[in-house]
Amino acid sequence: MIGLETYKHQGYIHFENYFYENDLLRLENLLKKFHQKWLKENEQDYKNGLINSHSITSSNLIHTDERLFIFKFITQDKIQKIVQEIFPNKALFLNTQLFFDPFNPHQNNYWHRDIQYTGMKIEQQQRAIKTQNVIHFRIPFKPELGIELIPSTHNKWDSMDELETRLALNGRKPSNNLKEGKTVKMNRGDLLIFYANMIHRGLYGNDRFTFDIIFCDDTAEFRTFLDQNNHPSKSELELLTTTFIF
Repeated sequence: MIGLETYKHQGYIHFENYFYENDLLRLENLLKKFHQKWLKENEQDYKNGLINSHSITSSNLIHTDERLFIFKFITQDKIQKIVQEIFPNKALFLNTQLFFDPFNPHQNNYWHRDIQYTGMKIEQQQRAIKTQNVIHFRIPFKPELGIELIPSTHNKWDSMDELETRLALNGRKPSNNLKEGKTVKMNRGDLLIFYANMIHRGLYGNDRFTFDIIFCDDTAEFRTFLDQNNHPSKSELELLTTTFIF
Protein backbone atom coordinates (compact mmCIF):
# COMPACT_ATOMS: atom_id res chain seq x y z
CA MET A 1 0.00 0.00 0.00
CA ILE A 2 1.33 3.43 -0.93
CA GLY A 3 2.25 5.31 2.22
CA LEU A 4 2.05 2.29 4.52
CA GLU A 5 4.98 3.38 6.68
CA THR A 6 3.56 6.91 6.98
CA TYR A 7 0.21 5.40 7.96
CA LYS A 8 1.81 3.28 10.67
CA HIS A 9 3.58 6.34 12.05
CA GLN A 10 0.75 8.90 11.94
CA GLY A 11 -2.25 6.60 12.43
CA TYR A 12 -4.21 7.55 9.32
CA ILE A 13 -3.96 7.75 5.56
CA HIS A 14 -6.10 9.68 3.07
CA PHE A 15 -6.66 8.37 -0.46
CA GLU A 16 -8.18 10.94 -2.79
CA ASN A 17 -10.52 9.83 -5.62
CA TYR A 18 -10.26 6.22 -4.49
CA PHE A 19 -13.74 5.13 -5.56
CA TYR A 20 -15.33 5.58 -8.96
CA GLU A 21 -18.81 7.06 -9.30
CA ASN A 22 -20.36 3.69 -10.16
CA ASP A 23 -18.83 2.29 -6.94
CA LEU A 24 -20.74 4.82 -4.87
CA LEU A 25 -24.06 5.60 -6.53
CA ARG A 26 -26.07 2.52 -5.57
CA LEU A 27 -24.63 2.49 -2.05
CA GLU A 28 -25.46 6.17 -1.61
CA ASN A 29 -29.06 5.72 -2.76
CA LEU A 30 -29.50 2.72 -0.47
CA LEU A 31 -28.12 4.60 2.53
CA LYS A 32 -30.22 7.69 1.83
CA LYS A 33 -33.37 5.57 1.95
CA PHE A 34 -32.16 3.91 5.15
CA HIS A 35 -31.35 7.29 6.69
CA GLN A 36 -34.77 8.78 6.00
CA LYS A 37 -36.45 5.80 7.65
CA TRP A 38 -34.00 5.93 10.54
CA LEU A 39 -34.72 9.64 11.13
CA LYS A 40 -38.43 8.91 11.44
CA GLU A 41 -37.86 6.08 13.92
CA ASN A 42 -35.26 7.97 15.94
CA GLU A 43 -36.52 11.54 15.68
CA GLN A 44 -36.18 12.34 19.37
CA ASP A 45 -32.68 10.92 19.68
CA TYR A 46 -31.63 12.91 16.61
CA LYS A 47 -33.08 16.11 18.07
CA ASN A 48 -31.28 15.33 21.34
CA GLY A 49 -27.91 15.38 19.61
CA LEU A 50 -27.24 12.03 17.94
CA ILE A 51 -24.84 12.35 15.00
CA ASN A 52 -24.60 8.79 13.69
CA SER A 53 -26.45 5.55 13.21
CA HIS A 54 -24.90 2.07 13.24
CA SER A 55 -25.48 -1.64 12.65
CA ILE A 56 -26.91 -1.00 9.21
CA THR A 57 -26.49 -4.61 8.09
CA SER A 58 -28.69 -5.87 10.93
CA SER A 59 -31.33 -3.17 10.56
CA ASN A 60 -34.92 -3.94 9.64
CA LEU A 61 -34.88 -0.70 7.61
CA ILE A 62 -33.09 -2.31 4.66
CA HIS A 63 -34.11 -5.20 2.40
CA THR A 64 -32.23 -8.49 2.10
CA ASP A 65 -30.87 -7.59 -1.35
CA GLU A 66 -29.64 -4.24 0.00
CA ARG A 67 -27.93 -5.99 2.91
CA LEU A 68 -26.18 -8.34 0.49
CA PHE A 69 -25.07 -5.38 -1.62
CA ILE A 70 -23.47 -3.76 1.43
CA PHE A 71 -21.59 -6.97 2.20
CA LYS A 72 -20.38 -7.12 -1.40
CA PHE A 73 -19.21 -3.52 -1.17
CA ILE A 74 -17.35 -4.20 2.08
CA THR A 75 -15.65 -7.30 0.66
CA GLN A 76 -14.54 -5.79 -2.65
CA ASP A 77 -10.83 -6.07 -3.50
CA LYS A 78 -10.30 -2.30 -3.25
CA ILE A 79 -11.06 -2.49 0.45
CA GLN A 80 -9.90 -5.95 1.41
CA LYS A 81 -6.41 -5.63 -0.06
CA ILE A 82 -5.81 -2.70 2.29
CA VAL A 83 -7.35 -4.56 5.24
CA GLN A 84 -4.91 -7.42 4.72
CA GLU A 85 -1.95 -5.04 4.52
CA ILE A 86 -2.62 -2.89 7.57
CA PHE A 87 -3.71 -5.51 10.09
CA PRO A 88 -0.82 -7.33 11.74
CA ASN A 89 -2.91 -10.50 12.00
CA LYS A 90 -6.38 -11.56 10.88
CA ALA A 91 -8.99 -8.81 10.71
CA LEU A 92 -12.65 -9.00 11.67
CA PHE A 93 -15.58 -6.93 10.38
CA LEU A 94 -17.04 -5.17 13.41
CA ASN A 95 -19.78 -2.78 12.29
CA THR A 96 -20.94 0.04 10.03
CA GLN A 97 -21.82 3.62 10.86
CA LEU A 98 -23.44 6.49 9.01
CA PHE A 99 -22.40 10.02 10.06
CA PHE A 100 -24.47 13.15 9.52
CA ASP A 101 -24.78 16.67 10.91
CA PRO A 102 -26.53 17.26 14.25
CA PHE A 103 -30.08 18.60 14.34
CA ASN A 104 -28.85 21.66 16.23
CA PRO A 105 -26.45 23.56 13.93
CA HIS A 106 -24.75 25.07 17.00
CA GLN A 107 -23.97 21.70 18.61
CA ASN A 108 -20.28 21.39 19.43
CA ASN A 109 -18.14 18.54 18.22
CA TYR A 110 -15.83 16.79 20.67
CA TRP A 111 -12.36 15.31 20.90
CA HIS A 112 -12.38 11.65 21.90
CA ARG A 113 -10.82 8.23 21.61
CA ASP A 114 -13.40 5.53 20.93
CA ILE A 115 -11.80 3.40 23.64
CA GLN A 116 -12.90 5.88 26.34
CA TYR A 117 -16.48 4.58 25.95
CA THR A 118 -15.61 0.93 26.65
CA GLY A 119 -15.62 1.15 30.44
CA MET A 120 -11.87 0.50 30.69
CA LYS A 121 -9.90 2.32 33.34
CA ILE A 122 -7.34 4.89 32.16
CA GLU A 123 -4.44 2.52 32.84
CA GLN A 124 -6.09 -0.20 30.75
CA GLN A 125 -6.73 2.26 27.92
CA GLN A 126 -3.09 3.35 27.94
CA ARG A 127 -2.00 -0.25 27.39
CA ALA A 128 -4.76 -1.18 24.97
CA ILE A 129 -4.17 1.59 22.41
CA LYS A 130 -0.76 0.07 21.71
CA THR A 131 -2.01 -3.48 21.21
CA GLN A 132 -5.60 -3.26 19.92
CA ASN A 133 -6.43 -2.37 16.34
CA VAL A 134 -9.84 -0.84 15.60
CA ILE A 135 -9.79 0.83 12.20
CA HIS A 136 -12.34 3.01 10.41
CA PHE A 137 -12.63 3.11 6.64
CA ARG A 138 -14.46 6.42 6.06
CA ILE A 139 -16.20 7.08 2.73
CA PRO A 140 -17.84 10.50 2.18
CA PHE A 141 -20.62 10.93 -0.37
CA LYS A 142 -20.16 14.68 -0.66
CA PRO A 143 -17.46 17.29 0.00
CA GLU A 144 -17.16 17.76 3.74
CA LEU A 145 -15.13 19.61 6.33
CA GLY A 146 -13.81 16.20 7.28
CA ILE A 147 -12.19 15.05 10.47
CA GLU A 148 -9.54 16.48 12.77
CA LEU A 149 -6.92 14.10 14.12
CA ILE A 150 -3.96 14.27 16.47
CA PRO A 151 -1.29 12.39 14.47
CA SER A 152 0.45 9.43 16.12
CA THR A 153 -1.90 9.28 19.13
CA HIS A 154 -2.87 5.77 18.07
CA ASN A 155 0.27 4.59 19.89
CA LYS A 156 1.02 7.31 22.43
CA TRP A 157 -1.01 8.73 25.30
CA ASP A 158 -2.42 12.25 25.61
CA SER A 159 -0.43 15.31 26.55
CA MET A 160 -1.85 17.18 29.55
CA ASP A 161 -3.73 19.62 27.29
CA GLU A 162 -5.16 16.78 25.24
CA LEU A 163 -6.29 14.80 28.26
CA GLU A 164 -7.89 17.78 29.99
CA THR A 165 -9.70 18.74 26.79
CA ARG A 166 -10.90 15.25 25.91
CA LEU A 167 -12.16 14.54 29.43
CA ALA A 168 -13.37 18.10 30.19
CA LEU A 169 -11.02 18.67 33.12
CA ASN A 170 -9.85 21.91 34.77
CA GLY A 171 -12.23 24.13 32.83
CA ARG A 172 -11.39 22.69 29.42
CA LYS A 173 -14.13 21.50 27.05
CA PRO A 174 -13.96 18.63 24.53
CA SER A 175 -14.76 21.16 21.78
CA ASN A 176 -11.75 23.37 22.54
CA ASN A 177 -9.09 23.57 19.85
CA LEU A 178 -5.88 21.58 20.22
CA LYS A 179 -2.71 22.92 18.64
CA GLU A 180 -1.60 19.50 17.36
CA GLY A 181 -4.86 18.90 15.48
CA LYS A 182 -4.62 18.20 11.76
CA THR A 183 -7.72 18.65 9.62
CA VAL A 184 -8.33 16.22 6.77
CA LYS A 185 -10.94 17.55 4.35
CA MET A 186 -12.65 14.98 2.16
CA ASN A 187 -14.47 14.83 -1.14
CA ARG A 188 -16.83 12.36 -2.72
CA GLY A 189 -14.88 9.29 -3.76
CA ASP A 190 -12.17 9.67 -1.12
CA LEU A 191 -11.20 7.05 1.44
CA LEU A 192 -9.84 7.93 4.89
CA ILE A 193 -8.43 5.14 7.04
CA PHE A 194 -7.74 5.90 10.69
CA TYR A 195 -7.40 4.28 14.11
CA ALA A 196 -10.56 4.63 16.20
CA ASN A 197 -8.48 4.90 19.35
CA MET A 198 -6.43 7.89 18.25
CA ILE A 199 -7.60 11.34 19.41
CA HIS A 200 -10.01 12.72 16.82
CA ARG A 201 -13.20 14.68 16.26
CA GLY A 202 -15.65 14.98 13.38
CA LEU A 203 -16.18 18.40 11.85
CA TYR A 204 -19.85 19.20 11.36
CA GLY A 205 -21.22 21.18 8.44
CA ASN A 206 -21.84 20.96 4.68
CA ASP A 207 -24.69 18.51 5.39
CA ARG A 208 -22.19 15.69 5.78
CA PHE A 209 -23.18 12.18 4.79
CA THR A 210 -20.43 9.66 5.39
CA PHE A 211 -20.28 5.87 5.57
CA ASP A 212 -17.82 4.12 7.90
CA ILE A 213 -16.81 0.47 7.80
CA ILE A 214 -15.10 -0.67 10.99
CA PHE A 215 -12.63 -3.54 11.30
CA CYS A 216 -10.84 -4.88 14.36
CA ASP A 217 -8.45 -7.64 15.39
CA ASP A 218 -10.00 -11.10 15.19
CA THR A 219 -9.55 -11.95 18.86
CA ALA A 220 -11.73 -13.52 21.52
CA GLU A 221 -11.82 -10.16 23.31
CA PHE A 222 -13.36 -8.37 20.33
CA ARG A 223 -15.68 -11.24 19.45
CA THR A 224 -17.43 -10.71 22.80
CA PHE A 225 -18.53 -7.28 21.49
CA LEU A 226 -19.64 -8.67 18.15
CA ASP A 227 -23.28 -8.68 17.12
CA GLN A 228 -23.51 -11.69 14.85
CA ASN A 229 -26.64 -10.21 13.26
CA ASN A 230 -24.38 -7.67 11.55
CA HIS A 231 -22.55 -10.51 9.78
CA PRO A 232 -23.67 -12.50 6.73
CA SER A 233 -25.71 -15.66 7.11
CA LYS A 234 -24.35 -18.96 5.74
CA SER A 235 -26.37 -18.50 2.56
CA GLU A 236 -25.07 -14.95 2.13
CA LEU A 237 -21.48 -16.06 2.68
CA GLU A 238 -21.82 -18.38 -0.28
CA LEU A 239 -22.51 -15.36 -2.49
CA LEU A 240 -19.41 -13.45 -1.39
CA THR A 241 -15.95 -13.83 -2.91
CA THR A 242 -14.21 -12.73 0.30
CA THR A 243 -15.25 -14.20 3.63
CA PHE A 244 -12.14 -14.15 5.86
CA ILE A 245 -13.30 -11.02 7.74
CA PHE A 246 -16.49 -12.70 9.05
